[in-house]
Amino acid sequence: MNYFLYSFLITLLFNSAFATTQKLNVAVFLEPPYVDLVANKLVGENIDIINLLSSAINLKPVFIQCPPVRCLTMVRQGQADMILGLSKSSAREKYFIFLQPPYLLQHQPLRFFTLKEKNLSINSFSDLRPLLVGTLRGAMYFPLFDKSQTIRKVELTSRKQMVKMLLKGRIDTFLEREETVLPLLSAEYQNKFSMADYQYNKPINSYIAISRQSQIKRFAGELSQVLATAITDGSIEKIRMENHAKYLKKSTVK
Repeated sequence: MNYFLYSFLITLLFNSAFATTQKLNVAVFLEPPYVDLVANKLVGENIDIINLLSSAINLKPVFIQCPPVRCLTMVRQGQADMILGLSKSSAREKYFIFLQPPYLLQHQPLRFFTLKEKNLSINSFSDLRPLLVGTLRGAMYFPLFDKSQTIRKVELTSRKQMVKMLLKGRIDTFLEREETVLPLLSAEYQNKFSMADYQYNKPINSYIAISRQSQIKRFAGELSQVLATAITDGSIEKIRMENHAKYLKKSTVK
């Protein structure tokens, strides 16, 4: 057999075996309706999207539940292969390969949550300057806020911690999307919160990112192609609609 043909076949067989047996370690944090824990099982549209992408190239997804900050660190250091829901920046591109195109265009506005009893008015960006603002450590929000050196920010490790800190009066406000915060609140606590008039309502791209320290980065091109096809043929939207219906049903039952 021709030596070059033999080498090619060996390489092809090796790559096929690698793809068949390779695990895809995905760092995920609870963020209903994207990721939720139901009956001790991780569910949600992000879980379904990863299952779709990984099955297309014979990778076996393993989901690692962690707080947002820990998830980000694990993927940056190569302890996990992939993370979802990142905004792209030049600083992050040093550590992550961002699949193209973005899998989600986030239309829900970023809102500033306050306690009703405080009667705080936040009608403009400048109204934030005297306040202590809770943020999720490592998160990106919007350029004006992220780059501000005058806003006093308190970095916290989870959204639940932001809620608790606000209830205890240790911060004045925090910013997050309504759909992410409300599932964390009981009906009693929802009545204690209000949302400021000032908000950031421009759409934001959310990406799936792979660690540059991961062996999985060799599949970045293939995964991007699968993702692009899944968006074009409506598979991603179907997943999103099915999970949205389940989430609404669950909320109604509550």
